[in-house]
Amino acid sequence: MRVSSFIRGHFRTLLAFVLLVVTSKLFAQSVAENIRPIGQICVADQACVGSPAAAVDGLKTREANNSEGEGASVSLSPIGPAGESEPLGAPGGTYEIQMRNQGSDGVMVFEPSVLRVQVGDSVTFKATDAGHNSASIEGMIPPGAEAWDGGMSQDITITLTEEGTYVYQCTPHLMMAMVGVITVGDLNRNFEEIENVAADKKSAFVMEQGRLDSYLQRLR
Repeated sequence: MRVSSFIRGHFRTLLAFVLLVVTSKLFAQSVAENIRPIGQICVADQACVGSPAAAVDGLKTREANNSEGEGASVSLSPIGPAGESEPLGAPGGTYEIQMRNQGSDGVMVFEPSVLRVQVGDSVTFKATDAGHNSASIEGMIPPGAEAWDGGMSQDITITLTEEGTYVYQCTPHLMMAMVGVITVGDLNRNFEEIENVAADKKSAFVMEQGRLDSYLQRLR
């Protein structure tokens, strides 16, 4: 009688152990299936973690994006020792200006801040940092030129069809002198008018009050 009770007790213990092992394996499998890294992460001197297939897919996507952009003509007009920017390529080129919280000219800037292009060229303002826009300033673009007002934290592309000087702003950060200058072809077409308006415009700046003057001086 005692032997039978002993055997039954051990049988129950063994059965409980088997159920515990099976449950643990099922739980571990469920967790593994629901927590899977995307891509492959590799750290020096350690094994890689993740799915190589996902990383390859990401690489293919980047390669496809790069191949799509190979035909685009995106260039920046360099600033020379005298502060002037020289146009690159034939008319119809595309240029890029970044909207940044901080750049080579300080905080709240467009980069490059001064750009010289040709009639028919396009400029894309890139929302590199959020919270900025690009908008032309009334009275500070050439006669006949089309004004623009980009959305907040959004890219905007404009085509410059009129010769002269264009001054633009980031609307919410105008008081921080977040402005930029583009000259198209003959800057003298409206440069004197620009200087007159600039004298009043910079009075609204609470900082960097000499920034706009310095930009205009680069074009002389």
